[in-house]
Amino acid sequence: MTGILKMPRLGETMEQGRLAAWLVEPGQMFKRGDALLEVETDKTVVEFPALGDGALMESLVELGEMVDVGAPIAKIDIGNGPDWTDDGNDKKAGPEESESDSASAPSRDIAPDRPVKQTGGILRATPMARRLAKKNAVNIAELTGSGRRGRVERRDVEAVLTEPTLPLAWGPQTGHGVAWLEKGDETGVPVLFVHGFAADHTAWAGLQSQMARAGCRTLAVDLPSHGAATLEALDIDDLHPPLQTVARKRLGRAPIHLVAHSMGAIAALRLAQTRPAASLTLIAPAGVGRRIDGVFLDALARPKNADHVKSTLKRLTAGPNGLSDAAIQSLFDRLNQGRVSALAEALAGASGQAVDIRAPLAALAADIPVSLLLGHRDRILDWSEALDISPLIGVHHFPDAGHMPQWEATPDVLAILQRKINR
Repeated sequence: MTGILKMPRLGETMEQGRLAAWLVEPGQMFKRGDALLEVETDKTVVEFPALGDGALMESLVELGEMVDVGAPIAKIDIGNGPDWTDDGNDKKAGPEESESDSASAPSRDIAPDRPVKQTGGILRATPMARRLAKKNAVNIAELTGSGRRGRVERRDVEAVLTEPTLPLAWGPQTGHGVAWLEKGDETGVPVLFVHGFAADHTAWAGLQSQMARAGCRTLAVDLPSHGAATLEALDIDDLHPPLQTVARKRLGRAPIHLVAHSMGAIAALRLAQTRPAASLTLIAPAGVGRRIDGVFLDALARPKNADHVKSTLKRLTAGPNGLSDAAIQSLFDRLNQGRVSALAEALAGASGQAVDIRAPLAALAADIPVSLLLGHRDRILDWSEALDISPLIGVHHFPDAGHMPQWEATPDVLAILQRKINR
């Protein structure tokens, strides 16, 4: 016989619940009292026990879906016994053991010495953890939960918020799958530099050194698939998570000034959305127009030889780019490994750029200063496609610069950044 399990009422004021997880698989038998499912209310996450024997036949709602109390959520094979599912929606009291998300009453099902990283599906987190993470711009999806089955608890978020900033480490460093170089005053205003496609942290050498001499604490990264990074990026979304980890580990939770070039603008925007940011400066950013030089991307993704790389790089600047033959040979040796080929395909589609950051960029500009620096002689992207961007975004024009204003007009770019920091 088939019974219809309904969303239980787990408190007198509960009107809806979110189906957080099934604790049995379809077709699996269970006994009365076995934990059957997890329900998230506006106050806590609760395990609901089976009120009789049976087997789960079919879930009627998707995980993560909000369901009214009393609404059908599953078909249950109850065998020949009484239909214990008939009045499930009228239950006033929840299970005997429910989780409390307060600091003074930790859950009894927590095993804090065995944290679990959730690997897919609906993210399990207590309501308090979600609220605390949202308030402090913590990306809860990247946390390792200490609760049952990897559930993220309040204390997991608090651990991130109280994580100490590591001291400045001179010289190139590696960790978390990426690499970085720090320069400047350990107590200075934090500035994070994010390079573009096929580059690495050395693309910021001049600007980073000058910002460091001005008293800032600067950090320039090698993104996945670039430079000394050990992680590989198969898609644009792979760039952001390790960048966020390094930013948190090295610079703490204080608002940082983000400076990004070209493809790096996409990862920097994501970072600004998931942690406190003081400003966002994007130089020749990808994602704000349609045109992109696909031949340029393909040439760097699959270079024929060092001379091929040298001729391709001439398109970056309006004048000489200043790269030595040794630097170009080193770049060819890295690019020849094919590490950025997947990113090249992710950046450019059949009709142009495959990523659009205009809407989230405009939304972010309502909260923090956002600026675009555009070179009018850019041959990789069309600078004019950014002219109808949100009026909340400041646009700076470089008539004589190409795709690399930070190289071709370093004093002006430096002045723009220092003005933001000193305001």
